[in-house]
Amino acid sequence: MAATSFVQQAVAKTFGVNKVAKGNKKVTKAAIEFYGPDRAKFLGPFSEGSTPSYLKGEYPGDYGWDTAGFSADPEKFAAYRELELIHARWAMLGALGCITPELLSKFGGVEFGESVWWKAGAQ
Repeated sequence: MAATSFVQQAVAKTFGVNKVAKGNKKVTKAAIEFYGPDRAKFLGPFSEGSTPSYLKGEYPGDYGWDTAGFSADPEKFAAYRELELIHARWAMLGALGCITPELLSKFGGVEFGESVWWKAGAQ
């Protein structure tokens, strides 16, 4: 058995995550619950047979629900995934932009007209 690091042991102890061998790849039990054909689905036990055939549980957030058919075409699905990543990155930058003026005015000694983001637009 290979030696595990302190961090790996702490995570396993805290979250109860054990390594499970699946082929040549070690996968956590938590990953098995969210990916593949036996993953959790949007209606739980009532969604058997109602998930589209093209949703196989390969991607994060695939709970077998696609009423609009956005995932049916693989090329469009790849484009939608890219757009989602871009929007998520802009959202993270926006969140950083909301808290940075507040932190700079409180701890950095920088004076802004109004450092709170919801009031700054009114100036």
